[in-house]
Amino acid sequence: MSAPLPDPRAIYAPTPAGTAEAENPGGALNHVARRLLVLIDGKRDVQSLAAFVRGGELGGMIADLTAAGMIRVAGRSQPANPEEAQRQARAEEAGLARAKRMCAEVLRNEMGSAGHVWEARVADAVDREVLRRVVRDAIEVLHQRAGEQAARRAVAALKPLLGPQG
Repeated sequence: MSAPLPDPRAIYAPTPAGTAEAENPGGALNHVARRLLVLIDGKRDVQSLAAFVRGGELGGMIADLTAAGMIRVAGRSQPANPEEAQRQARAEEAGLARAKRMCAEVLRNEMGSAGHVWEARVADAVDREVLRRVVRDAIEVLHQRAGEQAARRAVAALKPLLGPQG
């Protein structure tokens, strides 16, 4: 279960499926993963959850719970230092702007004139999570209109930008 650790300030919350599994165990999870699922409450960040599992296991368990649809990213904790918070906000804004430019370019190239509509939706994205949803929708439309190869090219170009740390 060794996977990269997500953003230490990421806050995860249970989905309805995760809440149901935590309240009425269905055997889908081992006891360590279930314990972590119970601790994920939409308030604790990844850094504080690390105290409850063995080193090196947290990233994999979070990835598994996310893939199983039991948890989702709900936000980020605030840094303790106000200067760090400002620096982080500037870095996030710059990263989002970079990701938006690249997404718009890839969609424009793959979708032709229809890409301009998606370019506007990309520009309206307020954060990475919204941008991921817009791009996911655009890739579904691209797949329907231009085929699997075009969708694969877009995914390959955009996946590094839209990953958890991208």
